[in-house]
Amino acid sequence: MNNYSNKHLCGLMMLSLLFICSNVMAQENETDAVINDFLNVYNFTTGKVAQLADAIPEDKYDWRPAEGIRSVREVVLHSTAGNYFFASFLGAVPPEGVDPRSLEKSGMSKAEAIAAFKASLEIVQQTLKKLSKKQLNEKVDFFGNQISKRQAVFGLGDHAAEHLGQLIAYARMNGVTPPWSKKN
Repeated sequence: MNNYSNKHLCGLMMLSLLFICSNVMAQENETDAVINDFLNVYNFTTGKVAQLADAIPEDKYDWRPAEGIRSVREVVLHSTAGNYFFASFLGAVPPEGVDPRSLEKSGMSKAEAIAAFKASLEIVQQTLKKLSKKQLNEKVDFFGNQISKRQAVFGLGDHAAEHLGQLIAYARMNGVTPPWSKKN
């Protein structure tokens, strides 16, 4: 009887361990799926930002629709800063020498602004791929409001889409057709 009980107990422990491991893996896979889906949409949006930033001529980078409104350059750099800003709520630290608060007014050239934007995308992707389901549920202080890191991820996507729309309007106002809208 004792031998049977030990085998039975060992089997139950193994079964329990398998259940726990599969449950943890399912939660992680669920998180991976959500983050991967988000990144697919986010990469599509930010890819268009990068294409449009490249398509707008450098001599139009200081164009703004009105005094006090961001220029093309400032929108690209503001988007870059936003990537670092939102990523910081998710645990990222901007690279040494990068101050997101001063990027917008840094006066970078077109090539430098696009390179900075692309570098910020790498930080976002690396940061998001490391997040667990538990971390996505953690709360952060967002300007005096407690939000989940998941909400910060959604805010990141919303911010990218908002400024893609802004750049599309700027481009059209300057006679630049977005590359994905051109007819072959």
